Amino acid sequence: MKVFANSDVGLVRKVNEDDYCVFQNNNQDWLAVVCDGIGGNAAGEIASHIVISVLRDAFLQAPVFQKDVQVNQWLHKNLNKANDKIFSESIEHEEYKGMGTTCVGILITKIGSYIFNVGDSRIYADYSDGLIQMSEDHSVIAQLLREGKITIEQAKTHLQKNTLTNALGIWHLFRIDINKIQSNYKYVLVCSDGLHGYVEHKVIQNIVESEKYSLQDKVNSLILEARLAGGLDNCTVTLFDNR
Repeated sequence: MKVFANSDVGLVRKVNEDDYCVFQNNNQDWLAVVCDGIGGNAAGEIASHIVISVLRDAFLQAPVFQKDVQVNQWLHKNLNKANDKIFSESIEHEEYKGMGTTCVGILITKIGSYIFNVGDSRIYADYSDGLIQMSEDHSVIAQLLREGKITIEQAKTHLQKNTLTNALGIWHLFRIDINKIQSNYKYVLVCSDGLHGYVEHKVIQNIVESEKYSLQDKVNSLILEARLAGGLDNCTVTLFDNR
């Protein structure tokens, strides 16, 4: 397993509210997480950093997972811990009021690969039949698309394009999607919407699957594509090579 990750502030924003981590612990498990901070008078970076810190510390002390239920319990426990910590910080500090963050990631263990998601950052897996979006966006646009109320073209310019229906730190209750995926993927891509919101799926797939680029070049090329599309948002990319 090889991995490379990078984050870019883009061409418009002054602060990078994204945060990420990639770790392997003593159990030889892998954890990769990407968070995209939101709200709170530019305190989004505080919220995203809290989640990364909580998950990193917990992962470095994680037990050897032997059953699916253990993984689910561990993820729920620590994402709830992160949620509570963000919420508490936003109450204690007026300048942090309303801050929150998305959170998407993958936990790769000896018993399988588990993906988890809160918000609209995404995880993709590249199998023999191509690059597949594995996470479901928790956003107004995604809901309207699922209900058939708007088209993909309309979604690109919709006024609620960036409105989330779920995030960490905003509410006491939130939705966590956790799924075990087939482990025969060639690549896994974890990214913020600074990539998938501006770069076409086919372009992302072509770069991920390219035989010409190193793993580092692929990540940096994806970020460059986001910049060429206007660099309107922070962009974070983590890419695993499982070939």
